Amino acid sequence: MNNVITLVLIAAGAYFIGNINPAIIIGRLHGIDIRKEGSGNAGMTNTIRVIGLGAGISVFVVDVLKAFLSVKLGTLIAGDLSGGMVAFAAVVIGHCYPALYGFKGGKGVAASLGAALALNWQSALIAAAVAGIVFLVSGKRMSIASIAAIVSYPALVYFMADDKRLFLFAIGAVVFLVAQHAANIRRIAKGEEESLTIGHAEQEKIKGKEEE
Repeated sequence: MNNVITLVLIAAGAYFIGNINPAIIIGRLHGIDIRKEGSGNAGMTNTIRVIGLGAGISVFVVDVLKAFLSVKLGTLIAGDLSGGMVAFAAVVIGHCYPALYGFKGGKGVAASLGAALALNWQSALIAAAVAGIVFLVSGKRMSIASIAAIVSYPALVYFMADDKRLFLFAIGAVVFLVAQHAANIRRIAKGEEESLTIGHAEQEKIKGKEEE
């Protein structure tokens, strides 16, 4: 019973840490609701498109760190991988469906990367490398890169993680994350998915430097 209570507390804490959404916060500092601009997604890619590269990088770093710390704490508190996996699921769900923001957040890719780094950094880094390569060869289409990294993750975990429970967990995570990208997959199938562009704020800065 104590173990169950511990896991429930880990899940609750990780979920609310996941609610911390830097894309929404930075958007508000710029006078906008990022969920009503661009693709409507409260994550790194849409922040880059709408606000700029610097803002997008900040969103990425915070999303990765919040998930990484949640999973590390979950593992430490539970004293077992189960605590880390519960924290992984909860922090990503909290990011995608934040109670603090009307249950409308991001798609969970950066948060999943941070959580994956905390559980097995080797497989997470290779998945990130897969994303980077696919991003370049696909014409800078971030959704294709993200999906490629997501679907490669279970196989990487299978060969690199000692605890095979993580492989089964990774399959569940893939199903959830691919579902989050359903609209992107439909656009990809139709050849309508756009490449990554830098937002208006960054474009204005670059233009200003060129005019100096």
